[in-house]
This record gives sequence, structure tokens and C-alpha cells, in this order.
Amino acid sequence: MIAPLHRQTIYELSAALGRRDLSAQTVTQTLLDRASTLRRLNAFIELWPERALTRAERLDKEGPRNDRPLWGVPLAHKDMFARPDRQPGCGVASEFTEARLPPSPVLAELDQAGAIDLGPLNLAEFALGTTGTNAVFGNVANPWDVARCTGASSSGSAAAVAAGLAFGSLGTDTGASVRVPASFCGVVGLMPTAGALDATGCFPLAWSLDAIGVLARTVADCALLFDVARGGEVIPSATSSSRLTIGLPDRYYTDGLDAEVASAWADAVRALEARGHKVVDVPVIEREEMRSLHRILMRTEAAAVHHRLLRQRPGDYSLAARKFITGGEGIFAVDYVNAMRARGMMLRRALETTYAKIDVLLTPTVAGLPARYDEIADPSRPDVWRSVTRLAQFTQPASYLGLPAVSVPFSLSSGGLPIGMQFIAPPGAERRLFSASLGLEAHWKGLNVWPPFAA
Repeated sequence: MIAPLHRQTIYELSAALGRRDLSAQTVTQTLLDRASTLRRLNAFIELWPERALTRAERLDKEGPRNDRPLWGVPLAHKDMFARPDRQPGCGVASEFTEARLPPSPVLAELDQAGAIDLGPLNLAEFALGTTGTNAVFGNVANPWDVARCTGASSSGSAAAVAAGLAFGSLGTDTGASVRVPASFCGVVGLMPTAGALDATGCFPLAWSLDAIGVLARTVADCALLFDVARGGEVIPSATSSSRLTIGLPDRYYTDGLDAEVASAWADAVRALEARGHKVVDVPVIEREEMRSLHRILMRTEAAAVHHRLLRQRPGDYSLAARKFITGGEGIFAVDYVNAMRARGMMLRRALETTYAKIDVLLTPTVAGLPARYDEIADPSRPDVWRSVTRLAQFTQPASYLGLPAVSVPFSLSSGGLPIGMQFIAPPGAERRLFSASLGLEAHWKGLNVWPPFAA
């Protein structure tokens, strides 16, 4: 049975487009209509119907080409990227940045491959936050339960992909912002090795931690978008299922797991063993200290990025964003330098210990399930602050070390909320991440579920 258009994979869609069973205009109009119908998700900041359909018409006239693997495929991206005719709004305003960014080469690669951009997606302001809140454009609703948070800051990206409003999306990840929303929305979210995707033309949050990430509904689609975005050869074998040695952390990633997440993690281990992978216990170097070092880098660099803009345009910043950014102004230079120095030493230790024994490390992506927005509305409450900062507990270490990591959907909670698992690998080992993810994705596909608020 052929899936409805919006539920097809990029590979399925591309095959139909290549046969001319579908036109780029038909596909684009279908997704634009769907995005308009599902505006309650608040995934888009702006739709570009005229622009998108004009490009689709041009593509139809040119016809499909084998060297354009995304020909006629509608995508949408987090509003952090510059185009030749548009600066990013960063979740606060159209054309926000006064310091003119050059066009994003990553977007240019997708365009060259034949993709169609439907418009900029909503996000946490300036990519600051882990829940999906936005004081300017409103919160992004989780398509599995609109009362619950999507995770952030690439909240619109995850919601749009999960709901079938776009076939894939670029986001950014500085500590959690691709992988947490991917887990909460039931999609695949890749944070590649530090520097693997060119961050030119992307408004920074913290330049030494920022990574351009990819979100898609399947592992194969995620691998395809990653290959195209980095300007490399598309490798069909990127998702071949080879047998791997998969590590289970001896601590840190086991702390504070909700019962349903812990149960899903145990089930994930059994699913991987059933696929023929070898699962072993391994020591990890991660401690709470690493999160503190990550926070020093992130706050200091964010304060430097926003120093002038915050003083010139304070009204463009919410109270929460101002507090985070100004908090970085008081960090001593010696603490920043020591956090940078410790980063290299810790990476060497991780490679010499944990990753010397395994191909990839398996962890839950998030310790708990997505909270209701009304439960986290007051960040001044200590319990709210603790629950929000806990969201990035398992994702920040890979960002600090510059390691590639992916969140892949695995199961549903008793309340019907997605639970994702995270794989982390040594630098440059994205192929291992994709291969390891297939076993968990098979379980997810077997559930045959779709977000109820995006039916």
C-alpha cells in the first residue's frame, strides 16, 4: 500500500518524482496546504507559497536529473540561516541581524540538489532554550500532544518533520537542540561531528559548540540530507546494517531515568542484540563537571555574540534570553580558557577509554518525557528550572567533546509520547550512527504510529 504523500520518505517521493508520477508543483502545493491546515502546531514563522511554487514550476520544466537527489523535495529550515536575499530572523523578528551574514553554503548545497524551501521554521529565541517556548511567535506545539513541549531550540524543525509538513529540515545543536526535539517528536535527529557541516551563514549561539544538524523521519533520509548538505557524494550504503560493538555506559547516563525511559532503554538493548550487535558495558568519563564546563563556554560565547545587539536593541530580547546572555558577562577569562583546555584533554580520554572498546555508545536521549507547557511556564521556580536543565543532561557531553550523535525514535510511552535513544560515536563516524540506528528504527516502524494531532 502506498503511503499518503506527506507520509512518504524522501526516497519514496524521489522515485515517484523521477517516474513523473508526481510533479514538484503537486507535492509542494500539497505540503503548503497541509502546513496551512495545521497552523495550530505553530511550526512555521512564515510560509513562502509563491516562492516555493515558482521554484517547483521551474523544476518541472527542467525535469528530474540523477545528479540532483533532492529534485522536487520540499524542505523547511530553522530560521537561523542566511539566504542571498534574506537574513535569518532568529526567532525574534524578520531580518533581525544587523551584521550581515553571507549566504549559507549548506542551504546552497540543498538548493543545488533540487530541494524546495517552504519557509523559515519557528524556534527558541536566538536558539536559546530546551523546551520549545518562544515569547515572540508563540510556542511550537508537539504533534503528539499539543499541550506538551517539543524540545528546543529546533522545535519547529522537529514538529514540521514529524507532522509531515516538510520531508526534512536543518536545525542547529549547541547542546541539545536537534536531538531533544527529535526525541520528543519521534523523528531522527543528527548532530554531526564538530565542523562537519559548514556553519557559515548561520547566526551563532556559541561558536565553539554550534553544529548544523539534520532532522528527517527516517535514518536513510537523514543520511541522504547529511551527505548532500556537506557537499559530498551520496552514499546509498550509508545505512547498511553492519554488526557493531555497542557500549552501555557504566554511569552518568543511567542517572535519574523515568521508569518508562528506563524500560525503553532495556528494550532497545534487547532489540540491538537481536539484530546481531554485540552489547558491552563500558566506562565513561562524563560527569556533572562536564556540563558545567559546557555551560561556561556557551554562556561566555553567547555574551560575546550578543554584547552589542543586546544594548542597541534590548526590546528584541525576552527576559529569559537577557538573563542567560548577561550571565555570561561575569565569567572570568581564566575559567573560559580552562574550559577550552579541559575539552581537548577529556576528548582524548574518551577516545582512549570508552571509544577504544566500542563502535558507538547507546544512551537514552532524554531522561524523561516531554512536560506540559503549563507545568514549565514559570522558570523562576526551582523545580521548573531543574526539570528544564535536566533535558540536556545526556546530550551536552557529546556537544562539549565535538562527537557526532543521533537521536532515533524507538518506542511510545503509555501516554502515547515518543521515546528516543541516542547513539554517540568517535569523530567522523556518522556511518556507524546510521548503521546502529537501523535496529531501533525497525522497532519504531513496526509500531506503525503517526502523531494524533497531525492526522
